[in-house]
Amino acid sequence: MRQESSASRHLAFLFVSAFLAIGNFAALMSVVPLWAAHGGAGSGGVGATTGVTLGATVLTQLTMPWLFRLLTLRRMLAVGAFVLALATPAYALTDALVPVLAVSAVRGAGFACVVVAGVALAAEIAPPGRVATSAGMFGVAAGLPNVLLLPAGVWLAQQWGFTSLFLAAAAVALAAVPLALALPETGGHATRRTFGHSHLDRRPLAAAGVFLTTTATFGTVATFLPVALPASPIPSLALLILSAGAVVTRLVSGAVADRYGSGRLVVPCAVVCGLGAAGLAATMDDGGPALVLAAAVFGLGLGAVQNDSFVVVLQHFGPGRSGAASTIWNIAYDGGMGLGPLVVGFGLALTGYAGVFVALAFALIAAAAAGRMLGGRRMGMAEHTG
Repeated sequence: MRQESSASRHLAFLFVSAFLAIGNFAALMSVVPLWAAHGGAGSGGVGATTGVTLGATVLTQLTMPWLFRLLTLRRMLAVGAFVLALATPAYALTDALVPVLAVSAVRGAGFACVVVAGVALAAEIAPPGRVATSAGMFGVAAGLPNVLLLPAGVWLAQQWGFTSLFLAAAAVALAAVPLALALPETGGHATRRTFGHSHLDRRPLAAAGVFLTTTATFGTVATFLPVALPASPIPSLALLILSAGAVVTRLVSGAVADRYGSGRLVVPCAVVCGLGAAGLAATMDDGGPALVLAAAVFGLGLGAVQNDSFVVVLQHFGPGRSGAASTIWNIAYDGGMGLGPLVVGFGLALTGYAGVFVALAFALIAAAAAGRMLGGRRMGMAEHTG
């Protein structure tokens, strides 16, 4: 009982720390593209702000074997939050594209440390038999900033001005540092040993491939929806509903995985994401309530794919290797989030916004089909984990 109470307390510290640090990222995800557009950047430059941020995130995640030798998980979380806090005010110095991209790259490195350490700590601290549920709860803590701050960021920038928002976001990330340092030093050595077992050389799971496609679509929506409809309140509402739906299904899918086994939801919920993307394509010109409904459908699918794919990857690596599992999963997450807007930004002139989402809908359906074939029984009839 005492051990479970201690785990609950540590998980609470972790969730609040993650909420604050990721809040910095979420609040500015749609604001930084607008800041670049304010400085005169075209669609390619606007898309590059997200692409560079998450490209730096992925590059940092690829250095995790080295970083795990230097930092325990809690210190990595604290360092990541501090880097986010330190870099964010530099946006206020100029809206020129090159400096904006440079600051975004630094923030991407900080964000990488936060998400890898945070997800791994959620698995390390979880009570026995509750790993998927703990991952789902971490997903709530990581997803709530998207619910509250991703749509609010654009509105706050309009009300407060960009500079005030940049300073506020920096303060939020800084508040995460002492909470991260209050966490136990659990899992450090086991996580560091992970990379000595050639797990990173294995072929990526079908689940990670499906997940990457869903996050590429999400990154595109978050980056370009406010730009496509700049004078409308609908994008903020759509992002709010999308993020809220993802938070709900992350939590629900964690309970489902602990009870019935992981991997069951990845493929069908990727299809749900595809239907949502098709709905966004069909309603883009209207920009009304139907667009919000399409965003909600996409979000419901996204959250389930997020959590279930992580548990599949975690089980693939096995006990004591949560750091490697978190790294692989986050590379798929952040790689997709950055790659989608980067590719779309340079192809947008050829297709228009509706065409982009039609293409993404087809990509999601194709990824789901490929994931079902490659994953076989593992993706549809996973063993019971609880």
